Amino acid sequence: MDEWSRFELGGHLFVAFLPSSDDEDQVFTLVVSKDGRELRREAIPLLHRPIFGPDAGDVAALNARVEAVIRELGLEDGGPPNGDAA
Repeated sequence: MDEWSRFELGGHLFVAFLPSSDDEDQVFTLVVSKDGRELRREAIPLLHRPIFGPDAGDVAALNARVEAVIRELGLEDGGPPNGDAA
């Protein structure tokens, strides 16, 4: 897996990974951690192989899932963001 993006919100680190090759599952892997402890690991299926990066529709699906996780963790009011999306 290759890291594609990351940001922090309310002390939680959100990191999205893309597959490094066709041999890996064709999913975005979303990992949420806090204080170095992994809280969640989710697979979001890709509609298209990320040959030159992810497709806009796949990014939209990732963003929707990230927004849902933020709500599920009660971070929508967030506490101050501690970083920017990469």
